[in-house]
Amino acid sequence: MNNLTDNKENILNCALSLFSQKGYEAVSVQEIVSNAKITKPTLYYYFKSKEGVYDKLLIKYYTQLNSLIEKVSHYSANPDSYFEDIYPILVNVTTSYFTFAKETPLFYRMVLANQYMPKSSSVYEIMKKYHYIQHDLLLKMFYSMGEIHTNLKNKEQQLSFSYLGIVNTYIALFLSDKVSTLNCEKAKELVHQFMHGIYA
Repeated sequence: MNNLTDNKENILNCALSLFSQKGYEAVSVQEIVSNAKITKPTLYYYFKSKEGVYDKLLIKYYTQLNSLIEKVSHYSANPDSYFEDIYPILVNVTTSYFTFAKETPLFYRMVLANQYMPKSSSVYEIMKKYHYIQHDLLLKMFYSMGEIHTNLKNKEQQLSFSYLGIVNTYIALFLSDKVSTLNCEKAKELVHQFMHGIYA
């Protein structure tokens, strides 16, 4: 990597560590530059502002996550078989979230801490945009399921929010050391729990 790339990555990594530990609002530009061992003008040159650093972090990691979820969320209908219809796609999507969270714990902890920022926050609009992208991917998946399973019709938005809520709860428990692992078996446990509600 060249010096420009090195500097930018160094700033992003230091900011991510601080945002993950303390939350966005509690971190100052001075803390970021002190940890990165750079000057404020250097940060402003690359990112314009603290909000710019935060946005670049979201772009970097959400691009990876969105690409992953998009690949595994295509529904292939097989309504005569529980284990070959909705179940496997939700297990695959859940496992993908779990894998990503384990590989990027600082980022995912930051996201969980900041996803319910008040509208008065300077980065509310930035965060909201990325949350909507996530929900849109899941919404598309549930719409395709609703075409086959009519009991899901007109519930797609509710399902996308509640499903991601359960996934994030499991991940939050893992990041807080409340559960020891996130694996395929945990994904199956979550999906069984979620689908019990779908079919109730």
